[in-house]
Amino acid sequence: MAKINIFALGGLDENGKNSYVIEIDDSIFLVNAGTKVPISSTNGVDTLIPDFSYLEKNKNRIKGVFITDGKNESFSALPWLLMKIKGLKIYCSPFTKFLILDRISKYKIGHEEYEVISITSEKITFKETEVKSIYLAGSIAGVYGYNFETEDGAILILLNFIVGSLNIYGTTNLEKIKNSVESPKGIHTLLIDSGRANYRGKAIDKIDVTPLIESIFYKTENDSRIIIGAIDEEMALLQEVLDLALKYERPVAVYGRTYGQLVDLIRKIKYEGNFLQMPEFIDYKNVQDHKNAVILVTSTNERIYQRFLRITEDNDVYLKLNDSDKVIMIAPPINGLEVLHALTLDEIARITPHVVDITENEYYRIRPAREDIFMTVKELKPQYFIPLQGLYRYLVVSSEIAALAGVNRSNTIVLQNGKIASFIDGKLFSQKGTIKQVGEVIIDGFGIGDISPEVIKEREALARDGVITINSLIDYKTKKLQGELQIASSGIISKENKNQIHEIITSITYQAFLENEKINLKDVQEKIKKQVRKKMFKLYDKEPIVVTVFYEI
Repeated sequence: MAKINIFALGGLDENGKNSYVIEIDDSIFLVNAGTKVPISSTNGVDTLIPDFSYLEKNKNRIKGVFITDGKNESFSALPWLLMKIKGLKIYCSPFTKFLILDRISKYKIGHEEYEVISITSEKITFKETEVKSIYLAGSIAGVYGYNFETEDGAILILLNFIVGSLNIYGTTNLEKIKNSVESPKGIHTLLIDSGRANYRGKAIDKIDVTPLIESIFYKTENDSRIIIGAIDEEMALLQEVLDLALKYERPVAVYGRTYGQLVDLIRKIKYEGNFLQMPEFIDYKNVQDHKNAVILVTSTNERIYQRFLRITEDNDVYLKLNDSDKVIMIAPPINGLEVLHALTLDEIARITPHVVDITENEYYRIRPAREDIFMTVKELKPQYFIPLQGLYRYLVVSSEIAALAGVNRSNTIVLQNGKIASFIDGKLFSQKGTIKQVGEVIIDGFGIGDISPEVIKEREALARDGVITINSLIDYKTKKLQGELQIASSGIISKENKNQIHEIITSITYQAFLENEKINLKDVQEKIKKQVRKKMFKLYDKEPIVVTVFYEI
């Protein structure tokens, strides 16, 4: 019988940095090695990656790295993992392989002792287990789940997918997945993406953006352009835009290198024996010469707004906004980017009044919703259930869904990064084990001294105006402050003004909580930040970076 450990190096109670370890006897299987871009909690930093110390210490036990998809949160930490460990074999879909090789080529790894292997339907046999890929429907082509067949049953991991069919972007067939499990003991553990577990219904019923934007294509004159802002990884969404451009006979310019590469690959894929019909594509360098073009301005979640701000400030070489342009922003802000998102829309509106913002309530990112999770658990009938990839409260919601779908509540396991679920002879043995070295590793650029302009600006602000951190405990139910505020700073508080500043910050913080009968913690944090910065500027002519951290107990 096998000894199995399952734990996360990143991806639990956070968005991004996804990296999960499945240990079967003496073998280590790593699923994903993703990055996380800090928003407001870490200043002066480009990228955060998981701490790979455990893998370094146990590198001889690693049988392979299995990448589920080509999203940054899933695979972009691979270059740093390869810098630390030689001889790794990386398994993925053929589509994802292209993205991985392209990403690795940008870094000076220093050796070529690694192999990227695209897998399709064949099994990969190891001493303790067999691994099979599972085809899934997702927002990007080539999304895979994985089935680790052990002597105690199958361990399935399904991330960044939805139930149903998205044509060339894959199909999730639960019956087919269930029938592919060969173990007579069935599915031992199901690990599933839970970041959207609080959204009701089926994801596939929420993702169609065409009804929201087709009227703009219909009404826009032939001498006016349509400019779309979107995340480059949301390929299924952008395919709807391409279909509309084809329908209304508009040429398309792709203004984003990553999506440009992705769409070139998609154009080569056959669907049902035929190549996809595509609109005419034009060179983005000549975009000003085409008055009726559809221009796709794409980038990452963190940089899409900065790209638009560069355009509105007339600092872009090729693209200039006109007052007749129709701008559609289909990039709802993730947590921490709400202010930048609003600023971007304001700046666009100063140039053209024709701005449409598709909000998060209208557009759904392609990840499993409540009904997807319920149907998957109901059909696959796992003995154990472990939610992955989301904030803690969503992991809890997902475990409740699994219980409603038939999993014994004592067999739903909610973990934190570094916490181990241990199984012996197929039975849960312990949840008390912990990986000692787990957390975040800070990266600047490529890790070779190159730093982005945004980081340089942040560090200049830190040096010029300092930083203030405010943290306290919060009652989980009442959202009331518990105990004293902990205030620390660098570059602004001195012996002479310490008492005064502490009194000001304390007053602002407590007042922010008292003024709101129904506390929205994120709004309160933003309010405290703004008021503290404003007060510090008025008194000391400085605008420090303010970091607020409240721990719910």
